[in-house]
Amino acid sequence: MSRSVRVIVENKLYEVVARAREGLPLPPTGTTNALLSGIMARTQRHDEVTLCNYVWMNNHSHKHVIPKNPEFLPRFYCEILKKTTDSLRTLLGKNSLRIWEDRASVVMLAELEDCIRRVIYIFCNPTKAGLVDTIEEYPGLTSWKAFVSCEPSVEAEVRTEAVWCPVSGLPTLPKSHSLTEKQDKHFLEQLGLASDLKTHTLIVKPFAWLSQFGITKPEEIEKIRQKIISGVRENEAIYRAQRLEDKKRVVGAKRLKELPYMSPHQPKLRARKIFLICTNKELRLKLIEFYQGVFDRCRECYERIKKGATAVWPPGTFIPWLPPNKCSSLDGVCV
Repeated sequence: MSRSVRVIVENKLYEVVARAREGLPLPPTGTTNALLSGIMARTQRHDEVTLCNYVWMNNHSHKHVIPKNPEFLPRFYCEILKKTTDSLRTLLGKNSLRIWEDRASVVMLAELEDCIRRVIYIFCNPTKAGLVDTIEEYPGLTSWKAFVSCEPSVEAEVRTEAVWCPVSGLPTLPKSHSLTEKQDKHFLEQLGLASDLKTHTLIVKPFAWLSQFGITKPEEIEKIRQKIISGVRENEAIYRAQRLEDKKRVVGAKRLKELPYMSPHQPKLRARKIFLICTNKELRLKLIEFYQGVFDRCRECYERIKKGATAVWPPGTFIPWLPPNKCSSLDGVCV
């Protein structure tokens, strides 16, 4: 199956989803949460991408982000994935490790209702998977607390001091590759004593995405927040009723934290990744037409490059690998 083509538009909300190739690499321990917080904060140091909301599951993550420039977005999520892989490789004592699928899913959320539905969806991930009964019980790293507690403003920020530890300062996990509660606390202490720690601020702006729809009044923002919270509660009730019918229990926070790093798990087969979520048919057709025009221009650029001519790539596009000494004007995104 061919790869889907991408176009990144600045100042639009995107959902970025990275999935593990196999296994459950990131049990929601305190150590995992500290490492991920530090990695995300470190990646924010250039203030290129606004992080709105996120949920880290043990085999994938959802992030709602707004790039200030098209080229910033792939830099942002690729750095997070690389640093996560490097950290886990060191924890496991491996020389090499591949965690993530070759390509993250990058999806534009076009309409207000699309954004609201997807915020509800990501916060329901832990309960939909049967891990916990409510989002509050989930021990993994999420922006839920920031979302429900910050002031209702598109400028509202929740700042958390986080510590990024280079791989040279990371300890190695026990042979079991799992951590008891006591071991987890010990690991956190070891991380805090590393000599080359760097402190960064993790900044979350839970309602920044509403500004692109002209929603800035506190009462309007609060109404949307309550709508999202109600949607999460309704879904949690549905999942709870289904578990009762199926006579199943949630995994629970304690068991989740005791899972080994990279415990076996076979992911479901995934369909082709989409690049747009838009329930408004008229707008969807316009956006697809816009994308198609950009894709056609990319094909023209690629044909010109193959013939040795110069080419100006459309902004926000992903430029393919070019052989050395080929001339081109790179106005798109290089990854």
